[in-house]
Amino acid sequence: MQNLFLTEPLPGLDGVDGVMFSGGVAEYVYQRETREFGDMGPLFGRALRRKVDAGALPWPLLPPGECIRATALGASEYSVQLSGNTIYISNPGALLPRRNLQVLQPSYVCEDSVDPERLAQAISEHFKAFDLVEGESEAALALRWEGSPSYERISGFAQGIRRGLANTIAKRMPLYIMVDGDIAQTLGAILRDEMGVDSEILVIDGVVLWDFDYIDLGRIRMPSQTVPVTVKSLVFSEDPRDPQGRARRPHRGHHQVPPG
Repeated sequence: MQNLFLTEPLPGLDGVDGVMFSGGVAEYVYQRETREFGDMGPLFGRALRRKVDAGALPWPLLPPGECIRATALGASEYSVQLSGNTIYISNPGALLPRRNLQVLQPSYVCEDSVDPERLAQAISEHFKAFDLVEGESEAALALRWEGSPSYERISGFAQGIRRGLANTIAKRMPLYIMVDGDIAQTLGAILRDEMGVDSEILVIDGVVLWDFDYIDLGRIRMPSQTVPVTVKSLVFSEDPRDPQGRARRPHRGHHQVPPG
């Protein structure tokens, strides 16, 4: 059982008065939801309820205030100050501030030649994987960048983003793009000036985000021209999606990304 833990095991359970379930699965545990969404949630929740009703737990089941909107055990926050010199922002007043932007990190690996269609497909498939409809709500798209920052490669990257976010752009909804490589200004300029994207655009580089993260973006601070970014994430010492158990992040805490 120990290898199933994603965090440290819970300490002693003496003095526990009752148990409470939270999250989407809890909707089925408490029999508040009957719909099917094509995942294991209903099966898991109903199985847990059968175990509880059969007396598998030594404590009574307590009613929660919230289920699917509850904060998960192990949630944490850390903040990063990002310099205005490393971002592209078309209209600060229209784009900032924003709270609780869901992060989507499509599985796309840059090769020597960037394939716009493959990147667009990865973006589209990732929205579907999270039961989201592209163009219906705002999200922060987190992308990995590798290799030389040549114009041809960044232009292909921009084409893939434009195709992958076609509905968002058609509705002139804002684009929030996060990349880990130093290409923000060029990427934003190509999207706006060369490809004619009318949406307001914010591109931040030098930050690594993951699925299941949420971010808050503050107003630009003057005269430093920095954008405060708070990244809210679940605490895992290792990436639970990685079968090799590699570290999810090399660092947590507060730090300042230097200009340029």
